[in-house]
Amino acid sequence: MTRSNNSYCSSSSSCSSCSSSSSSLGGGKGGRGDVSVSFSSFSRRRRKKSSHFRRRALSSNLSSSPEVNEVEVEVNERAKHYFTKDSFYAHADKLYSSFQNNHSNAKKANAERFCWDYWHVENQYTQLRTPAKEYYYEGEILNEFYAKFEEELLKYARENLALSNFTPIWMSCYVDGMGQELHADVPHGPLAFVFSLTKNFDDSDDDKSSSPSKSGRYFRGGETTILRPERANYWQSFDPTEIVERTQLFEEIEPKFNRLTIFDPRLPHGVREVKGTKDVSKGRLVLNGWFNEPAISCQGGLTIEDVGKVLDAKLDLLYEELETLPAMIGFAALRMEIEAETGHVDSISWGADTVAPALSLRDPDEVTETRDVVLATIAGMMSECVFPSSKEKSSICVPFVFG
Repeated sequence: MTRSNNSYCSSSSSCSSCSSSSSSLGGGKGGRGDVSVSFSSFSRRRRKKSSHFRRRALSSNLSSSPEVNEVEVEVNERAKHYFTKDSFYAHADKLYSSFQNNHSNAKKANAERFCWDYWHVENQYTQLRTPAKEYYYEGEILNEFYAKFEEELLKYARENLALSNFTPIWMSCYVDGMGQELHADVPHGPLAFVFSLTKNFDDSDDDKSSSPSKSGRYFRGGETTILRPERANYWQSFDPTEIVERTQLFEEIEPKFNRLTIFDPRLPHGVREVKGTKDVSKGRLVLNGWFNEPAISCQGGLTIEDVGKVLDAKLDLLYEELETLPAMIGFAALRMEIEAETGHVDSISWGADTVAPALSLRDPDEVTETRDVVLATIAGMMSECVFPSSKEKSSICVPFVFG
């Protein structure tokens, strides 16, 4: 392992609308009583008893054209502040094996064992950490499987989250007595990530019975703990008949091997204290950082220049419309699938959605309805876009930063 300069991934493409798409958005007046909401771009349905509902988003000024697709848009009932992608990286075992080769033999005094910063902030953080990219350098050459991991991570972020970069990645390890108390690290980026290289069991022990901790594991704890968003405003969801315990207050995500966890860093979060092993090779091992730099991305037949010309005009109109709607905070990434021959929008989905009303609303239904108005307006107007024809289908991801 040798030190290298911190040259991390950056965006390789942009267009004139990228800077606009990452600017602050939201109603200028900020209250429902002061705004006029138009539903002319889509027809509204009554909500069904489910986690989300579907709304038809169809441009009113194009609805008479038989050539325009009717795009069905799904708006989440609630913001999606955290989610996981299991089996994220095909070569996760290679990264894990490289780490084990360096640390499994405690009597081996190789240079890679001397990389750790013991990071301790009283009553807040206790962990071992090291810059991941530097760790995976082998002499002057970066480990090919780590390089591919960064490529895959960036590809996923661009195509699904409309985020074109990430902060330098940390490799963090937690053994007995280590963890993180609740905190929020908002300035680094709109979404944080944790990729787990943890194998909390003995691969050679089929029944896992020989491992020292409960349930055949090397340790207990180590979950990524996130405050449930509905509890952020405690009295909004207060139920005097409910007994409130930890599981009602926090979501706890297990550091399952090869799991990518993505979450909203505005929510208080931490790492539950690890109890069990003191062996670094058997601890909670993760790669973590933050996605940042919102930017429009495009894959397929269309070029970023083709996309920029169409989106420039549409986004200007959309921003004007959003100024009349309730003020929001958060981040959203809209994915559009584009037909090759016609250039019409074939489908729309949300790659990310942490959007919430800027004003505190006590009624959860009112929160949902406010989100519906804003997100469906975005989806409805974006579905009107018509792009140049191309030789193959295209996928476009557009970021929206509120607040």
